Amino acid sequence: MPADDIGGDLVPPARSSPGKAVLAALESVEKWLGLLRKVAVSLAIVVGVGLAVILIGRSVYQEGIVIDPVIVQLVDPKDGPTPELAAFKIAQQLDAIQRAGVSEWRRLYVDQSRNPIDLQIPGSPFTLRGGMREIGAFFGFRPPTLRAAIVSRRTSPALVASVTIDGEPGATGPCEEYLDATGVDRLIACIALNAMSVIDPKVAASHVFHQEQKQCTGIDSGQPPEARADPVLREQRRIDNRRTLCGFVRTQALIAETLKRGRPEDMPWVPYVYGKVHLARAVALSGIDASEQLSELDQAIGRFHDAQNRMQNSHSAVANLFEAYVKKGIAIHEGTTRLDWTDNPQSPLQWRLYLAESTFSDATRQLSKIPQRRDGALDALVQRLEGTLYYRQWMIQAHRRTRSGQLTVAVDQPEELALLRQAAQRYEAAARNAQPLSLFMDWGNVLRASGDYDKAAGMYRQAADLAPDSWEPRINLAVAYLDRVIHGKAPAETGHLLVALGSASDYLSWVSGGDPTPNLRMKVEGALAKTGVVDDLALFQACYIMAAGAGTGAGPEDRWKSLAGRKRCVDEAIRRVDDRTVRAPRPAAAPASAARVR
Repeated sequence: MPADDIGGDLVPPARSSPGKAVLAALESVEKWLGLLRKVAVSLAIVVGVGLAVILIGRSVYQEGIVIDPVIVQLVDPKDGPTPELAAFKIAQQLDAIQRAGVSEWRRLYVDQSRNPIDLQIPGSPFTLRGGMREIGAFFGFRPPTLRAAIVSRRTSPALVASVTIDGEPGATGPCEEYLDATGVDRLIACIALNAMSVIDPKVAASHVFHQEQKQCTGIDSGQPPEARADPVLREQRRIDNRRTLCGFVRTQALIAETLKRGRPEDMPWVPYVYGKVHLARAVALSGIDASEQLSELDQAIGRFHDAQNRMQNSHSAVANLFEAYVKKGIAIHEGTTRLDWTDNPQSPLQWRLYLAESTFSDATRQLSKIPQRRDGALDALVQRLEGTLYYRQWMIQAHRRTRSGQLTVAVDQPEELALLRQAAQRYEAAARNAQPLSLFMDWGNVLRASGDYDKAAGMYRQAADLAPDSWEPRINLAVAYLDRVIHGKAPAETGHLLVALGSASDYLSWVSGGDPTPNLRMKVEGALAKTGVVDDLALFQACYIMAAGAGTGAGPEDRWKSLAGRKRCVDEAIRRVDDRTVRAPRPAAAPASAARVR
């Protein structure tokens, strides 16, 4: 008997049930899920730590401004922004204020995202951004934190806001505005400016300077009629306008605050901002008080020299010093254009021409100190000033050549044309980074002096497009077309003549304020002298004398009457030229059959 059969029945082999297989599979899945969960948690921790490091590093590196959620409590929510939108607009305004400063100043980072990405533990006030801010503060990195509240009240002004800055010394004043179409925007601008006045007063001063600079104009405006016969009364009005329009009170108050703070890195910029103030006043005094204009320019030069001595590597300080020298040379030379020519070297005329040339030489020496590598805005300023320097040097050469202060052209003058080409190249380079109205005006003047009247007219048109209400581009456009006739062949081309006279008529129709324009009259007479018909000039001169005599009074009605008369004189000259053109015999047209003959 086999040994396996001893002791009982045979036992069948064990088989695995389906339930055990499923259970084993589920256990395997559970192990994998556990592993994935551990990986996910580890990855989340790594991402969280990495994000925390990035946030802390960015806050330290960027020196940012933190804006806490703005409290907005208005009677009617439709009258104002949401808290998120208010914070976003404040951030935008803070960034705009900083852009008004010098590129060499530190620019604080301001987060302009309406919905910043953040992490928060559910059911807890803790957020990642807030936590990282506290961690940074623990290590000494506490960025200025702006807290603002906007509320409405029943009394007027209806909108009021308060702002505080944590982490910065000093207090801010309240902001109040009327509830109108732009009241909220003005209130937010006030909040941002008050905040920046505490965070960095010199940056706030630069922003306010640009605002007050726009008001610093029209020093000779508002003169009463009796001031013409009373110089003391006229000067009294000018003094009042100087202090009201060009006092720069807010700018100086913020600079005083900068001095009180006493931050070593801010001190060299105090004379720089004051130099900008004196430079703006000098521009406003142009054509009004030559001696005081030169005094303001000398003070600006002294301030910029002080700033440059404190900051040997400051591009902005040396560039503005260069600008002050150029404008001083311009002011000195403009004072010579009203003097009769004399060759006497001891005469005031020759002495002032010498001073102008010496000042331009000083400007050239400052130009050599400006580094070639600079940002776009500063490069545009330097290129424009360099172009102006060459243009004004040409004007002095032309003044000596023609022995007249009247503007002329440099046709057939190689040395003068070389200076003008250099000026045009600088303006073209400046236009790559900035295109203000004055750039196109100066560029057009250079092209007109070079005899390129069509391109000059194009520059004046671009300037007119930028400032439709400004009279300067329009009159310069007319002068460019008139110069094309005056310095062209004789007799003048009818098309060019009609365009030139038409531009003069357009200026008188749409832009002129009624004041006399001797230069335009002289140019129109010069163009009519090239028609080949003597009566054109004589009739215009007789008509113009009658028109000028009709408006001898000082009142607005007298000026408009004179303006209408002068425009009528130009229009009659256009009609005479046009009538002659229409009546002129034309060559007989070739027969149709002749056109087919080969």
